Amino acid sequence: MKLINPLKSDQGVNLKTLIMLITRCIICIFILAMVGCLLGRLMAFFKTNALFFDWGKDVFYSLKVGVSAGVLAGFGIRIKAKLQERK
Repeated sequence: MKLINPLKSDQGVNLKTLIMLITRCIICIFILAMVGCLLGRLMAFFKTNALFFDWGKDVFYSLKVGVSAGVLAGFGIRIKAKLQERK
C-alpha cells in the first residue's frame, strides 16, 4: 500500500511549500493558544467560582500569537528543508 505524500522528494522546496507551511503553522499555533486560554480560564474558574471569558479578546490574542509564531516557524522549517535538500 502506497502512502499519500503531498511533499514528494522530486518536488523540492518552493513558494507553494512555504505558503502551505506557514498556513499550517499558523492554524496549529492558533488552536494551541485557544486551548491554552480556555484551560487558563477554567483553572481560574475552579479557584474563584467566577468565569471571566471574553471570546473577542481571547480569539484576537490567539490569532496574534498564531500569526507571529506561525510565520517564524514556517520560515524556520523551510530553511531547514532547504538545507537538507542541498545536502
